[in-house]
Amino acid sequence: MYEGLFLIDNAHASMEWDTVVKHIHDVLQKNGAEILKTEKWGEKKLAYKIKGHKRGTYLLIHFNAKNTAVATIKRDFQLSDYIVRSLVVKDDKIEELSQIGVTESAGDKDVGKTPEPGIEGVAVPVETNVSVKVAEEG
Repeated sequence: MYEGLFLIDNAHASMEWDTVVKHIHDVLQKNGAEILKTEKWGEKKLAYKIKGHKRGTYLLIHFNAKNTAVATIKRDFQLSDYIVRSLVVKDDKIEELSQIGVTESAGDKDVGKTPEPGIEGVAVPVETNVSVKVAEEG
């Protein structure tokens, strides 16, 4: 499974969005890719100019393709007039989660929480004898 993130020229995106998305889908399908999910991230102001553009619209696409076709897909996207910049990466993590059937929302994650003492299988270090040396003024 691959994930493609596309920065699309804002002028094209605002006037002919369906044509741009169809163009990207056609490039993928021409190279034998199976499109799984397409998600519009919306228009954003860029941190710096990219090929003279100050704003762009982002599009995220998840797709399956053969490893040998990815180089051709990337080249076709670089030659496109609609796409300012693209990034295609192999996404093993999402593929593993989709095969297992595990979905976890961001609100369910215990990010930044420390384990509570007494939870089985969790070793909690306990500091004893902590001393602090204070410098004297004067």
